[in-house]
Amino acid sequence: MKKGEEQQARHKRIKFIKKFLKRLPRRGNMHRYPILKYFAEAAKKRTYLWSFRVTEAVPALYAGWILTLVPVMSIQIAIACVLSFLFRANIMILVALQFVSTPFTVPFLWYIAYKVGAFFVGKFGTEEVQAIKQSYEQVGFEKMSDFFTHGEQCMRWFFTTTLGGIILGVIIGHISAIIYKYFADQYGTKQNNDRIS
Repeated sequence: MKKGEEQQARHKRIKFIKKFLKRLPRRGNMHRYPILKYFAEAAKKRTYLWSFRVTEAVPALYAGWILTLVPVMSIQIAIACVLSFLFRANIMILVALQFVSTPFTVPFLWYIAYKVGAFFVGKFGTEEVQAIKQSYEQVGFEKMSDFFTHGEQCMRWFFTTTLGGIILGVIIGHISAIIYKYFADQYGTKQNNDRIS
C-alpha cells in the first residue's frame, strides 16, 4: 500500500470513530456535560485521556467493565472520570461503557453479578460470608421492596453483587482487551498515537 493510500485509510478510520463517538465527551465538548464540566480544564491538559493507544485503552476497558457491573448506578460517570485520571486511561472508552448499564439492563446485570458473587462466596468464602449469602437468598428477588427496607440485607446484597461485578468485569475486560489489541495490531494504533479531539 502506498503512503498516500495509507494516510487516506487512516483518515477514514479516524473520521468513522469521530462519527461513532460524537455523543461521547471529547476534549472540545466536555464542558457541556453536567458532571464532567468540573473535570474539563484538567482533562484538556492530559493527552492520555484522549489517546486510543493500547496503553491507554486497555486500562479503560478493564476499569470500565468493572464499574459497569458493580452496583453504583447514577454516579458511574463521575467515578469513570476519576478512574481515567488514576489509571491514565482513555476517558471516552470508560464513559461509553457506563451506557451498557441502563435502567432496563441493570436488573439483569446485577442479578448475574450477584449469582457470580454468590458462587464464589459459596466456593471460597468463610462460614460468616456463606451465612450472608444464605440470609439474602431467604429474602429472594420477589421481595425487593421488602429487601431494601432492611439495611443489613442490603449490605449483604451489595457485597456479593460487587464481588461478582469485579470478577465478571475482569473477565469481560480481559476479553475486550484481547480483541482491542488484535485490532490495534491490524490498524497500527500502537505505533500511531491517534487522538480524537
